[in-house]
Amino acid sequence: MTFDLGGTIMADQEHNSQNKNSCMLTPADFAALASKDDGYFNQKGARHYTMSNYTDAVQYYHIAAAMGNCDAISNLGYCYLYGRNMEQNTSLALAYFRIAASHGHIDALYKLGDIYSRDTWVTKDVELSTYYYLKAANFIVDQNWGTNPEVILAYTELQDYPSLCFALGRELLPKGTLFTNVEAAYLFLKHAEQGYQTFITNGQTMYEKSYKHVQELLAQSQFNDFRKKYSDVQE
Repeated sequence: MTFDLGGTIMADQEHNSQNKNSCMLTPADFAALASKDDGYFNQKGARHYTMSNYTDAVQYYHIAAAMGNCDAISNLGYCYLYGRNMEQNTSLALAYFRIAASHGHIDALYKLGDIYSRDTWVTKDVELSTYYYLKAANFIVDQNWGTNPEVILAYTELQDYPSLCFALGRELLPKGTLFTNVEAAYLFLKHAEQGYQTFITNGQTMYEKSYKHVQELLAQSQFNDFRKKYSDVQE
């Protein structure tokens, strides 16, 4: 399969022998094709993914990605990174994430930061990791939050990206990789907490462990002053 996104062309490898069962497109699927509704295919892929039906999820993601849907392109990055119904392939995962990131896709930027933050998939690169984290954050928070962290509070759309907020909050602490800013860390972690709560309430229980880690961080005494400062606006 090939697809073209503003001149960026990537050749995708064929599904391996694990993918012998193909999904059958429904009349609604063909109607969505006719109307060029790429979001429909990405959402249908996401529903299959949530149910661990990775075969159909990947195939719907491929259709949406071929139509230029950046969410689906990023989702395929996750499928290749974790080997969902295909052989794990870090190079292809990075390619998909980079294509999505080049179009300003925040979750893809976050995941690139996550990948380079450890030695699990690639050689750890702290500078590159923090570059991607900050680039993702700055797509949302368009004010100088480094010198004026209070502005972070108003950007509730950060709660759509709790894992990004968790990473930023963690790395802004004294032992993190970013310039220490405990107040900014606290506010990012509060957005992460709220975002994870929403995800879990909506059935995405895979985030429960991360949610617990965020709560443990927020309970630390280093945040006492900021708990008091923001107590009136956190309820």
